Amino acid sequence: MTYLFTKQGCGKCDWVKSKVNLDKLPDVSVMTLDEDNPEALAMLAYFGCVSLSEKKLPILVSGQGEVITGAIPIANFLSERCE
Repeated sequence: MTYLFTKQGCGKCDWVKSKVNLDKLPDVSVMTLDEDNPEALAMLAYFGCVSLSEKKLPILVSGQGEVITGAIPIANFLSERCE
């Protein structure tokens, strides 16, 4: 499973979600970070990305555990998987 961590009101997060057809990637779970989603916060902590998320979003954690940050690198990574 691949996880895409985002938050409401994040322009870069919204851009990634608009550029990549996530419906073609059923193994990608979009996790919205907010106080109403403790599962997303727990998963972020599990991958050791809490401090990173305070500085930079979106964050993608691939099925192999690779952490990718930045809207363009994440969009490129996901787009390659759609092809």
